[in-house]
Amino acid sequence: MKESSEPKLIALHLIIIALLFTGVYVVLTGHGSKDFRLINYEPKFFNEGWYYEDSNGNKSEISSLPVRLPTKERKTRISHKIGPITDNHTVICFYSQHQNVTIRVNGEVIYTYDTRAKQKSLISYRAVYNFVHLPQIPGDSVISIETDALIQSTAGEYAQIYFGDSSQVLYSIVIDHIANFLLGVMFFVGSVFLFGTNYLFSRVSINDKSLLHLAFLTLTISLWQLDDSTLLFFFTGNLPFLWCMKYLTQLIMPIFTYLFIKSIIIRKTKFLNFLFWGTVTVIFLQFTLQITGIRHLTNTIFISHLLYFFSATYTLISLLKEEWLKKSILKYLFILSMLASIVIFIITALSLFNNLFFSSLMSFGLAFVFFSMILLTYQKQLNIFEAIKEAETYKKLAFVDIATGVYNKTAWYTLTDNYKSISSAEKYCLILFDMNNLKKVNDKYGHLTGDKMIKAFCDCLTRVLEGMGAVYRIGGDEFVTLCKNVRKENVEKILRDFDEAVKNQEECEYKFSAAYGYEFFTPSVPADFQNALKKADEKMYSQKVEMKLARS
Repeated sequence: MKESSEPKLIALHLIIIALLFTGVYVVLTGHGSKDFRLINYEPKFFNEGWYYEDSNGNKSEISSLPVRLPTKERKTRISHKIGPITDNHTVICFYSQHQNVTIRVNGEVIYTYDTRAKQKSLISYRAVYNFVHLPQIPGDSVISIETDALIQSTAGEYAQIYFGDSSQVLYSIVIDHIANFLLGVMFFVGSVFLFGTNYLFSRVSINDKSLLHLAFLTLTISLWQLDDSTLLFFFTGNLPFLWCMKYLTQLIMPIFTYLFIKSIIIRKTKFLNFLFWGTVTVIFLQFTLQITGIRHLTNTIFISHLLYFFSATYTLISLLKEEWLKKSILKYLFILSMLASIVIFIITALSLFNNLFFSSLMSFGLAFVFFSMILLTYQKQLNIFEAIKEAETYKKLAFVDIATGVYNKTAWYTLTDNYKSISSAEKYCLILFDMNNLKKVNDKYGHLTGDKMIKAFCDCLTRVLEGMGAVYRIGGDEFVTLCKNVRKENVEKILRDFDEAVKNQEECEYKFSAAYGYEFFTPSVPADFQNALKKADEKMYSQKVEMKLARS
């Protein structure tokens, strides 16, 4: 079977290689062909040409958006000259956070958005896409956008503005944020996979929670990343829900990060306690500042990044001391990904780059961290499975009869003495076998021949059972077969096939036979097995007497 499967495997590999080379050939040879697109993407940014009035009433040009401008009582206004608009499909769109928005054309209000919530505790509650259809404008006009921030940290902030045909603007927004959205989808799919994997292996490694904690961490990262892409706004306009996706997930992430680190590090240190209390303090501080509207989480997230930096550094140092990682072939790959994560956390925490680059870098940082955590969890699960495999080997030595490969007497009494009834309809059939004249064979030809005969007997019995029951050697020449939920005709067929197999066996040069008896029973307590064994023994003994009389 193995020899016949190897050519098939080689053929499959050759097909895959051929297909890959075909793809490379098509891409290279078709590189100069003209691209065809159903939608021609033309960026609809409207970031230049804006101006504002300073405190002295003088007009000041704005080089480009996004920008943060000086405010008066958290209010500011920017303006732009626009030409005639003759259709009803032209829109202006921009993203505002925790700001009241008023848009005017030639001083006439065409759009307002009031962010104020009834509860003061939800003051930093509103972040929306202002998607405004502009009216028809016959001649040159001035459009102005006025913002009134609810919290100081967003006062005077203007994001980039989109302007043009509504479908093109929507397409532009999607293209600009699709990478973050797909990253969030990737994390979400990864979390589902991890939850499923944890469910499958929870019985194997019942005390290990690293997969579960990683699954929860990945889920919170995915929800935060999906909201950070801002594209969820096109699926739901429920602002309280979006607020939870944006802020609560970022407050939960450090908790699952701590739990995951605790679950993968065997040698606990005092720094782990410091990390716990640091996590609790940071979450409490950020939550208080966010919910009161003093500073929203975007302005305090650098504290979390510093926390992640210390966590990643501690994890790297601690795991390098673990023996199982020192022996791992993934060691250098893990070190590289963790070092990259640490550098990215330092950069993002210090905010050395502009916001757009900062956001992208943070996304890549999360991807690196996720990759590192997957490597760690994979390696740890391998160690667990190796330990289980080793334990299974010792278990096999303890419960398997080495000479025959079937279960031994210890396995039989372990099963029966610890039996607990699951269902009243759970029926068994116990078959007791006793080999004939084994003692004579041992005395005449030696124990090696006798052992060979016993092995041939067990092989015949195992073949005819075809997985319908387990075989136990409870004595030198006595064997028990236990079959679950079988009918009488099934048992009789097994015994007929067994007699035929024994008659035609060629493993042992000496012919042998066996007497047997069987009993159907529905166990509820361990003693029921012994009672069934006693009744099967009586039937087996009767058959043995008949066989002796037939030979005489």
